[in-house]
Amino acid sequence: MNRIVWWASLLVIGAAAAGMTGWSLYIVAHDIYGVPKELAALTAAVFDGAAMACLYLASAATNEDRSAAGPRLAVFALAAVSVSLNAKHADHIDGGLPALLLFAAPTAALLIVADLAWAATRARKRAADGDRPVTLPRYGIWGWILAGEQAWAATRARAVSHVTSTDPIRTESGPRPDHSATAKLRAHFDGMDPADAIRVAHSAKPSTPPADLAAELVSYGVHVSAVQVALVLGYQPPQVRIERPTPPGPGPDPVLPPGGKEPPTSPDPDPDRSGPVPATVRDATKLVVARGIYDEADAAVEVSRLLGRAVRQDTVRRYLNDMPKPVNEIGQGGGGYN
Repeated sequence: MNRIVWWASLLVIGAAAAGMTGWSLYIVAHDIYGVPKELAALTAAVFDGAAMACLYLASAATNEDRSAAGPRLAVFALAAVSVSLNAKHADHIDGGLPALLLFAAPTAALLIVADLAWAATRARKRAADGDRPVTLPRYGIWGWILAGEQAWAATRARAVSHVTSTDPIRTESGPRPDHSATAKLRAHFDGMDPADAIRVAHSAKPSTPPADLAAELVSYGVHVSAVQVALVLGYQPPQVRIERPTPPGPGPDPVLPPGGKEPPTSPDPDPDRSGPVPATVRDATKLVVARGIYDEADAAVEVSRLLGRAVRQDTVRRYLNDMPKPVNEIGQGGGGYN
């Protein structure tokens, strides 16, 4: 509703200013200076239209961080020319000051209202850039009346401090606030809960490890550690399978003499069918005797090989002595049975 009232008021003021100024300048151009009717009708557009265009250029210059002094000076110059021509019309009809105010007031009102409207836009832009001009302090009407000298002195000191200060927020000479994407994201994350910031970053980069994600968040002002990121996300480290090499087979039989050869054995590992692998020295000795090995040393070597561990020769001798002699070996002096 406020915008509708604003544009309606601007339309009324503009129509009144255009009509009054156009008629006044037409009289000056046609009746006083003899300008043809067609050209005289365009006189108002030359001055008032150019002034409005300069006001727009001033606003555009402010939005683009350029100086608006040139367009605004042009507005004042065009308005001054228009008012002087209105004064010529007032003298022509002997209307005096009232006629001058009548002819010039609509144009002046339109330019003032338009400048104030665009000035608000310029002020918002400058405030966003960090430029805060000096304003009169709010001492109140009684403060200015009863302590006017002190109020002006305080206002002057405030203006001097503003001009000479190096505060980048208050002076235009300081560095401009950072409007980069990184700065805007840092400001966005500044008021966010760290856990929510971690989840947002994880949704953007789901495959990033917690340490890298924490470093990324720190660059945006969210100071979290890799452990905190892992706790929020319930991170589980990936499972690692270690393939260990196959251990080498057993070394050479310690019972065999250096450079010795393993005694020949029967191709059948279990001639008496007592089992594929002997469990005790007695069982191994029984297999050795069944293969025809009667010598204590050779029997000890074979028993050690069958059991996969070293066996003392005297132990093998005891089991050999406990076993009956084969019939074909009686009286032939078989070793280990005497």
